[in-house]
Amino acid sequence: MAVNLSNYDIFIFSGNTYKLDFSYTDSNNIGIDLSNYEAKLHVRRSANSSFLIGELTENFPAGSFGRGLSGDFVSGSGITGHTGGIILNYSGVTGDVHIEIDSETTNSMSVGKHVYDLQVKDLSTGSRDTILRGRLEIKPVPRAVPRSAAGITGGGITGGIG
Repeated sequence: MAVNLSNYDIFIFSGNTYKLDFSYTDSNNIGIDLSNYEAKLHVRRSANSSFLIGELTENFPAGSFGRGLSGDFVSGSGITGHTGGIILNYSGVTGDVHIEIDSETTNSMSVGKHVYDLQVKDLSTGSRDTILRGRLEIKPVPRAVPRSAAGITGGGITGGIG
């Protein structure tokens, strides 16, 4: 997926797993080798907040962290879910990035509009680059209305498994 790295908005239903795959390329559309990099994705309530409501690291599949009982947290002290995190040079493809936020983590984030950024750090030079940022909105899961409350009677699902 080609991505405008200046801003990419993410929308997730609370309690759902979210996955994003994209290529990080140079101006010639050549994948940038990320084998000597580490990455972190931070989700905050606002750009000015020093606390996190979500964090992803390269510790895949246990690199997806959300709020615990104590609420918002600082980097490295969130509660891990079942699976998730970041994979650089995904599936052995130079520059490909895989992001996965597990359902436990999205469930721990409050419904609303938040901000996120994904930074990579060059381990040989220590320089950091923000390669993806934008709004991350957690949406409430639509609840089904009972058929009788919606004024619908009769019918239903028919068929069988064969």
